[in-house]
Amino acid sequence: MGSWTRPTCKCCISRAVEPLVALELIENINIETKQWLMDRIQTEKIVGDNINEFLSLAEREFIILHTLDNIKVVDEKYIPGYPTQTLYPGEAIFNRLRKSKILHTFYPLHDEKMLTDLGNCWHSHRNLRLQPIDSIYRYFGGSVALYFSFLEYFTCSLMPMATFGTVVIALSMDTIDKCILFSLLNMIWSTVVMELWKRHSFVLSYSWGTMQMNSQFEEPRGDYKGPMGTNPITRRYQPYYPAWKRKVKIWLVSVPILCLFLGFSLSGVFVFFRVEAWIKAYHSENDGCWACALYLPSVLHTLYVTSMNVLYKTIAKVLTEWENHRLETSFQNHLTIKVMVFRFVNCFAALFYISFFLQDLELLRKELASLLVLTQIINQLIELLVPYLHKTLIGKGAVLKKTMMENAPEIDKIKSQGQMPTFPGLFDEYMELFVQFGYVSLFSCIYPLTAVLVVVNNIAEIRMDALKLCHLFRKPFISPAANIGVWQTAFEMIGFLSVITNCFLISISPQVEEYCAENNITSKNVLIWTVGVEHALLAIKIILAFSIPDIPQWVKLRIDRVEYQSLQALKHKLAEVDNGHSRVTEEKEKRSDGITMSDSKESSLHASNSQLNLL
Repeated sequence: MGSWTRPTCKCCISRAVEPLVALELIENINIETKQWLMDRIQTEKIVGDNINEFLSLAEREFIILHTLDNIKVVDEKYIPGYPTQTLYPGEAIFNRLRKSKILHTFYPLHDEKMLTDLGNCWHSHRNLRLQPIDSIYRYFGGSVALYFSFLEYFTCSLMPMATFGTVVIALSMDTIDKCILFSLLNMIWSTVVMELWKRHSFVLSYSWGTMQMNSQFEEPRGDYKGPMGTNPITRRYQPYYPAWKRKVKIWLVSVPILCLFLGFSLSGVFVFFRVEAWIKAYHSENDGCWACALYLPSVLHTLYVTSMNVLYKTIAKVLTEWENHRLETSFQNHLTIKVMVFRFVNCFAALFYISFFLQDLELLRKELASLLVLTQIINQLIELLVPYLHKTLIGKGAVLKKTMMENAPEIDKIKSQGQMPTFPGLFDEYMELFVQFGYVSLFSCIYPLTAVLVVVNNIAEIRMDALKLCHLFRKPFISPAANIGVWQTAFEMIGFLSVITNCFLISISPQVEEYCAENNITSKNVLIWTVGVEHALLAIKIILAFSIPDIPQWVKLRIDRVEYQSLQALKHKLAEVDNGHSRVTEEKEKRSDGITMSDSKESSLHASNSQLNLL
């Protein structure tokens, strides 16, 4: 962008159009290449009256992204100005320019006024209301708005659990009563919350018009590569990578590496229990000195879990990229599954081992508190530290800088946005919520303050995530989304697993063991009763899930009404075409007698043109 070109509008008398997306080319780019690229962009016209009134800022920016990604090579043999960079017919030009390092980057631009208004009603300390989800959608798009809507919904849904946990602690309820009540509440809560969210996400996607966006706009990934070949469906000459090769990579490389890291995770659990036993023995031999050392194994294990999560996520990204998935949804799903499986084992293996094998509720409570509290402290420190460093170090003299930028040339304002770090996406944010949901639904009956701590963390999380998205990262392009995708299934699976966990935790509670000893109930009978109750609760959970419709009735009626009106409009159009065809045929038959051959040809041509116009 050393010599930038202002976008001009050839459709009106205005000197320039509103800048929505910035393209940064290499500084020493060949002028021929730059002119060729500008000509190809200008041939892609997006015509629409009052487009700003009908499309949000995020939607207009996405249309530009979609248009640029679909500019294909026509008859060029190489990139103009770079004869060594050969092209093939149908190749995506912008993807090739990125790979060739000619196009440095391109990104959507902020609208300062809209951003200021959004920040005042979103992350401002003066705002204590719910989030402006519709405004977030109009500015950042569907995927971002859905995440913040789910974060707010999940936090609000924890209020009953947090209230009940506070009451349990305040009244010092009996352990067995507490476990039974919490288990029943967990079973109902985990089912109802996800089913109602499914309904709510349908309402959001219907109101935004994004219910079918995923299937309509998905294109091959820019990093998809392979030997050139002819697509059997489109007959285009393009990269093709056999599916069997991808499966070989997944099963012979990615899965073994996942198992290797799972082994590292379980080894950490083994070391944790050895250190825990050694610390307990040392504590008892020395008459209770260094009582705080009893928490040292849990703290060290938590730090180990956190570091392994970061390391494996990096490796999982490299593996998923190497697998060469064609579509972005396929790439994200495989990455999510890899990280989710590891994160689940890494975060919950020690808890399950303590519950099902050691059956030590006190150790379980201590380990859960350590994982929950320390992990949230680390995450919040990172999220608070980044804004602090940005304000004190990177943003030194921010007031003066802001004043200077207000009077700076337009190019400097655009370049300042390009210098910001790229938004890392929402993967880590969803994963954090996934782990929180597991802690609450699986083990909160042992540690009643779990929901309270998660609520406090998420209230701060909303503001920190909003602040980072608005001011610390480059604005991302939207990703059309109708729901939270594979995360919905992941949360629902945790809900089913919570029934098994809670039933077993009740069966090993001291009060149940004491009751069984007094009434001569064997451990085998306890296990049979536990399995029976667990199956009954699972049946109730399934019935409850099916009894709550996924789509609200009023949304379903409106969708059916739109489909009916579309069908009627299609029938009406087809009827008009048939009637027009019949009139042309009748007129042709009436004039067929007594006309010359040249007149007959002219009449046939006229009839054909009439049919084309009708169609």
